[in-house]
Amino acid sequence: MPDTLKLVLVLAVLGGAVYGGVWTLAHVPPEQTEIVKSLPTEKLRVR
Repeated sequence: MPDTLKLVLVLAVLGGAVYGGVWTLAHVPPEQTEIVKSLPTEKLRVR
């Protein structure tokens, strides 16, 4: 019986960690950054 209790506790801790991670990813907004890339002059030429 103690082995079953350990298994249930380990699964509960792992499930709580997964649930917490998913909740965090769903509720914390990502940082907004601006991405600026310069284009090479070869790509600007029209042939």
